[in-house]
This record gives sequence, structure tokens and C-alpha cells, in this order.
Amino acid sequence: MMVHSREDTVTCGPIMPQGGIQALEAMLFTIDVINKERLLPNITLGAHILDDCDKDSYGLEMAVDFIKVNELIMFYKLIEIYILL
Repeated sequence: MMVHSREDTVTCGPIMPQGGIQALEAMLFTIDVINKERLLPNITLGAHILDDCDKDSYGLEMAVDFIKVNELIMFYKLIEIYILL
């Protein structure tokens, strides 16, 4: 999700008030409404927001890191389940 604008000197530029932050706020508001309305019993939605700063290469790098961390978490959860059995 693009929340900050592109900046060549640093990773991210200033927050983009039109579009970027508005889309993020709309998504978080929708998640809150769904969780409060009990549309999904016994399920609570959440979000893990990654800002690509309007740079495709930076967004791809963060996505790959996110996948690697999730694979590691799943691996340790499987080990934990195996030990409990």
C-alpha cells in the first residue's frame, strides 16, 4: 500500500494525504466495522500494513521479507504442534 510519496534521497517521502492515507484509513475503518458487527463469528480481522513508498522495488523487497518471516513462523508452529503430540 502506498501511504508515503516517493523520495530519491530517503526511503520514503511525506505522507500522501490524497489517496495513500485515505485508502489506509478506509481499510482500517472497514475492518473495525466488520469486527464490531460480528459478521464473522469467532473471527477477528486485522491488518499488517507495509508501505511501499511508491517504489516497486521497495514494495517487492518488503513483500519477500514478509513471506520469509511468515514461513519461519509457520515452521516453528509446526515444530510446536509436533512436540505437543
